[in-house]
Amino acid sequence: MYAIIDTGNSQEKVEVGSVIEVDFLSDKKSGDSVKFEKVLLISDGKAPKIGKPYVSKAFVSGKILSQDKKDKVYAIQFRRRKDSKRIVGHRRKVTRIDIKEINNGT
Repeated sequence: MYAIIDTGNSQEKVEVGSVIEVDFLSDKKSGDSVKFEKVLLISDGKAPKIGKPYVSKAFVSGKILSQDKKDKVYAIQFRRRKDSKRIVGHRRKVTRIDIKEINNGT
């Protein structure tokens, strides 16, 4: 059984026991439980349930493992023939979630 959930900026395909990385959840801490109610699709191997736009009464729950920062991504701007450059770095914050349950709303 798998589900496709809406997690803010992205959509994730999840299964029970899988670990996903989503954008930083600032109101939660490590060890807290989280519940996603924006479920776009649920499939049990037979006929999938497709939401319009979401599957009613369906949810996916999980537990927050950690809140980390990804590796630094550099953006470099060179100015030709000027002996000048600008380097900007950014580390994106992510939340790692272990999926515990997929409920199809029945």
